[in-house]
Amino acid sequence: MPFRNRRFAKKVKEKPCEWCGWQAASRHAAHIVDEVREAKKWNAISFCPNCATVFDDIIRPKLYKALNEYGAKNLPTSWKQSNKLFKKVD
Repeated sequence: MPFRNRRFAKKVKEKPCEWCGWQAASRHAAHIVDEVREAKKWNAISFCPNCATVFDDIIRPKLYKALNEYGAKNLPTSWKQSNKLFKKVD
């Protein structure tokens, strides 16, 4: 989900990847929780394309599953599965 506040997204993307520290790549201003519509500092993270894919497709769904099994409540539904999954076309 893109940030509505482009100036804020650009500021986040100016930082190196917050996971691997890569500065040479283009970066993504990623939402941690997609359901938060406003641009909030705590909900933005700068990732390189590789780390953004790992976060969206692997980490968030596994974190959701682990926290859900532990009994955590009110987890973001966007973490339930990869937000990059494509719908099947019949």
